[in-house]
Amino acid sequence: MALSDELNKYIPKGFGKKKNKKGVVTGNTDSKVDVAQYNVSVAKKNTKDKHNYSTPEVGRSVGTITTNNTINGNLGDKKSETTDVGEEDTSGGAVEIGVPVSYHVAMTGHKKAVSTIAWDPSGDGLASGEHGANMMLWSFPSMDRSFQSYRTVVPFEGQQIHALKYNSTGDLLLCATGDPRPTLFMPDGRKVCEFKRGDMYVMDMRRTTGHVAALTSVDWCPEGGKFVTAGADSTLRIWDCERPQTQLQVIVAKTQMRGRRVAVTACAYSADGRTIASTQDDGGLSLWPSSGPFIRPTQHTNDAHLSGTETSAVQFIPGNSNHLVTRGGDSTVKLWDVRNLKTSLATKDSLPSAGPEANMAFDSDGRYLLVGAASAGSTPSQNASIAVLDSSDLTEKHQISLPLSGDVLSVTWHPRLNQIAAGLTTGTIAVMYDASSTRGAKLCISKRLQARQTSEPTSIGPIITPHALPLFREEKSMMAKRRREKAREDPLFSQKPKVPIYGHGKGGVIGVNETQHIMKSIMKDTVRDDDPREALLRYAAVAESDPMFISPSYKDTQDKPLFDDTGMSEEPEMKRRK
Repeated sequence: MALSDELNKYIPKGFGKKKNKKGVVTGNTDSKVDVAQYNVSVAKKNTKDKHNYSTPEVGRSVGTITTNNTINGNLGDKKSETTDVGEEDTSGGAVEIGVPVSYHVAMTGHKKAVSTIAWDPSGDGLASGEHGANMMLWSFPSMDRSFQSYRTVVPFEGQQIHALKYNSTGDLLLCATGDPRPTLFMPDGRKVCEFKRGDMYVMDMRRTTGHVAALTSVDWCPEGGKFVTAGADSTLRIWDCERPQTQLQVIVAKTQMRGRRVAVTACAYSADGRTIASTQDDGGLSLWPSSGPFIRPTQHTNDAHLSGTETSAVQFIPGNSNHLVTRGGDSTVKLWDVRNLKTSLATKDSLPSAGPEANMAFDSDGRYLLVGAASAGSTPSQNASIAVLDSSDLTEKHQISLPLSGDVLSVTWHPRLNQIAAGLTTGTIAVMYDASSTRGAKLCISKRLQARQTSEPTSIGPIITPHALPLFREEKSMMAKRRREKAREDPLFSQKPKVPIYGHGKGGVIGVNETQHIMKSIMKDTVRDDDPREALLRYAAVAESDPMFISPSYKDTQDKPLFDDTGMSEEPEMKRRK
């Protein structure tokens, strides 16, 4: 059977032929296909399938696509719901240097400032902490476009969360709050253990196991199983996950300021795990060997930042254990060489921090550094901004501006997903991504909201149920307490005992006249004046004539008792008592 013309035109007969300038495959004139037109149609189809954005339903809490390429967790206006997501990116400078800021989503849920954000190594889970003591857990594979957290955990009631860190495998989440005890959680929010609190009445911090003041920062050792904590009690403490009741090492920070303790504000391990960097609220920066000794630091400078301000972050450059970056409360970011801390390699100023937890984030290869910028005054800025710095000299490459109110307090850059998460002082978490990003927030955008089934009530007439009548009703099983109460009400099962009567006479029942009452009060009871011996001897004759207890038992077996009275006559007569 010959093939039809409709089927014949789809058979590739121009294999190996060259195409002309117009993009038409030459060969058989019966099978000309416009390749350019086909590529355009396929590209449009792929773009449509890739984003798969649908118009949200009115009255639902859904993610909306705004004109600034933003997807919010709240319902927007009708114009923002139908905006095309493929419009031109407004932050071209950041895209050119490889920063994923083409689109972003806004995840709401926190009521106060988001102080810390931790992304697990796989990129599927995200943990965020706030100043309101709530830790929220987010799962991108299970979330839809509403961007709702699946669990909220309160590590310590009323204590602000200062730091959250996943370990290298992502199976443990370390939490540092205003409480002196660090806490370990499972990725799903279940508490594993709390580490020991120190004795606040011990003056020497080396003599107590555990912090005695609020925690400020934590960091995992790259080797795994160990972590370091920094506290306001001027100590750094190294812990083992398997031993929550004891610490491995304690490091006491020293200061030149007399009469007060210095608070350790931030800490970090180097990439090789051999060095621990710490900052202090007196402006000091110290480097300690992770294996000891901890008597004095290997490198120290007292003027890393302005004294009296809180240095909120210290971080080694990824893959480079010889350079680190610090962020101070004096609105500066400084680059240091660990081999010489006398002077900084570079300084970037005019970057005020939004709080004591303000941190920094590197990309996967350590080329760029993200620093959240805050407004100079007390009023939060209308557009949150993040500065993109070159980690080699701290020159500003780009300024990321988000159409969200508030200042950026915490920021993190996931190396595998190529996505950025920023926590704002308004409680919003902004997740930024671009076309090269994978998974993460892009999984939630492609999911449609599940339709809510609403059934209108229908008018139904009276329903007659004969078994609901008392005659046909079956007796339901009652609790023991209800059965006892019901039995008390039934006079056949229980009777209430008579209440005792109080009054004159015999139990208040037999009445007496007034004369008897007066005579009873006049007559005296003379029982106490009787001689007890004489009272007992009255019954001696009766007991001898009619014995009842002991005497009948030995009547037939015991002889007549004989008593010796000779000794009584020789004894002197006892004097009478006066």
